[in-house]
Amino acid sequence: MSKIYDALRKAERDRERPQPAAASVPAAPRPKDETAVLIGMDERFRRSLLNLKNAMDSEMTEKSSRVVLFTSAVQGEGKTTIVASLARVLALGESEKILLVDCSVRNPELHRLFGIRNERGIVDYLAGRAKLNEIAIPVDNGALHLVTLGAHEGEDVIQPLFNSDSLDAFLREVRGAYDYVLIDSSAILEAPETASLGGRSDGIVLIVQAGKTRREVVQRAILMVQKLSGVFIGTVLNRKKYHIPEFIYRRV
Repeated sequence: MSKIYDALRKAERDRERPQPAAASVPAAPRPKDETAVLIGMDERFRRSLLNLKNAMDSEMTEKSSRVVLFTSAVQGEGKTTIVASLARVLALGESEKILLVDCSVRNPELHRLFGIRNERGIVDYLAGRAKLNEIAIPVDNGALHLVTLGAHEGEDVIQPLFNSDSLDAFLREVRGAYDYVLIDSSAILEAPETASLGGRSDGIVLIVQAGKTRREVVQRAILMVQKLSGVFIGTVLNRKKYHIPEFIYRRV
């Protein structure tokens, strides 16, 4: 019965989805072996990522293409690892097309995580030097596409690009080509371009490392996120240590 429901829901979603004028990015083929994509990923962590996907979907039910910004209060919260892992889990779906975008101006890491060079990326698109199909790189055996930040001269040079019509054009194009667009951004209390990205996104997820960031700092970050026009999906508590078995926490 659940398979029939899923098929009906997918068919309805496909009917409602607006068709892009021109497909600028080819569909990424499915990986032959999902273990190659999820190698080293703990099963409990994978289940948590699926719960995060469900939370995203429930907050954006009317969106056929979902642009979600991942940020943190300060650097070093584990944000990049979570958004990259979520993209890999989503990419194992039967039909979803996934795009991962590195907009972490202060500390771009996705290209290193996926083992590719950071040559041309989102900065080059925003500056008019590249098109989407030139910067969307297939990774993980073609399971998903990655747009790196791109080489740049400095923060002062590229920060204005993230508050421009070029960013609006980029988001319109990727919405027409992908089901999920996950954006890795700089810490919201440290980078002005993150607020601009958040205001243009469909949803915002705040990553907080347990036991590291002070409560007052987290509250400031949440307040800033809530002021943006995007939907605040919630806060992910990363690296939480369980002093009693986790299944007991789920029952109390």
